[in-house]
Amino acid sequence: MLNKPACATGRRSRRRAFTTVELLSVVLLLAILATLALPSYQQQLRRLRRAEALTALATIQQAQERRRAEQPTYTGTLGHGGLGLADTTPGGHYRLATATATGSETSAYSATAQALGDQRADSPCTFLRVQVQGGVIRHSSGPSDAFDNDAAANRRCWNQP
Repeated sequence: MLNKPACATGRRSRRRAFTTVELLSVVLLLAILATLALPSYQQQLRRLRRAEALTALATIQQAQERRRAEQPTYTGTLGHGGLGLADTTPGGHYRLATATATGSETSAYSATAQALGDQRADSPCTFLRVQVQGGVIRHSSGPSDAFDNDAAANRRCWNQP
């Protein structure tokens, strides 16, 4: 048996549109979901940007070690005349610096990354530092340049287990 059109059988085809209440309910539900998801998304974004700083600090560390293999001292300069590296990360989310203490240029240096702009909201990890002294590497972090995070917070900032 062939299907007959709805009008031929006496039944009317009725299309039902969305009501204003239904549309507002959907919009409200989407707004609630977005409100709940946005902080998590922003946190993950800050964590990804922090990886950019960790990579930049590793690059500084490698450049310092290459320089030390060729010259008798480390340098406290990133740009021309030093390591030849930029003073900000490629995405511009961190300011970078390196330093040596007077008299310890042959055995010690530090490299720091300071969060800029929106990345400063990553407050426990606003400042990241790698220190090398006598061949010992130490990672530190903190919400200020005091680098005073406890061990657990420090591991989180450096993405360590």
